[in-house]
Amino acid sequence: MTVFLVVVGVLLALGLIGLLALFVLNGLATKPGRFAVREMSADAVSDYIDRRAAFAIEISETTPLSRREVWERLTQVPYLSSLPFLSGPDWTVSGSDRVAVGATRSMSGTILSVSQQVVGVVEREQLVLVGTGISLPWAIKDFAERFTITDGARLNTLTVTWEIAGSPRWVAFLPWRWCAPIARPVLAFVLRHILRLKAFRRPGTVAADQSRPS
Repeated sequence: MTVFLVVVGVLLALGLIGLLALFVLNGLATKPGRFAVREMSADAVSDYIDRRAAFAIEISETTPLSRREVWERLTQVPYLSSLPFLSGPDWTVSGSDRVAVGATRSMSGTILSVSQQVVGVVEREQLVLVGTGISLPWAIKDFAERFTITDGARLNTLTVTWEIAGSPRWVAFLPWRWCAPIARPVLAFVLRHILRLKAFRRPGTVAADQSRPS
């Protein structure tokens, strides 16, 4: 009986510690740029994705959407906000629909959020972003992502390629790229969600709808 009570006490203590940790992480996630990550230039992104990053993955999807619609979804729509426990990307650009080099955005989850800056833009063809900050201390050294839009193999289709790369701060020597097959289904689902045929609501649409008299 004594052993049973000890086990129950340990489990309750671990549960309490876990809840406290989630509470702290949730609080930190409200500020995606709280802890800076290593800066990266536009010229360094390709080599970083291909070779230097501890983890890197490439996902491609084909869509019948137009280039204009795909580009608007990548640069104007908070596509993660329609998924559970996620929000963003939230752009800090105001007064213009055009995203340029230097523009910043953030994405948030329940326990983690990140901030990014655009370092490369080819209108309706390519969007390159590098990490500028993260909500957790000592977690990630640097990260980058790149969207590339090309003509699809079939008529009136496009292929959207999404490349993501990053390195943890302390254990970057581990073979993180081996984890790509595990991450691929999740990230492929997100890319398919971005390219879904059903249109996303533009920012402010919901508020405008709610303000109309019934």
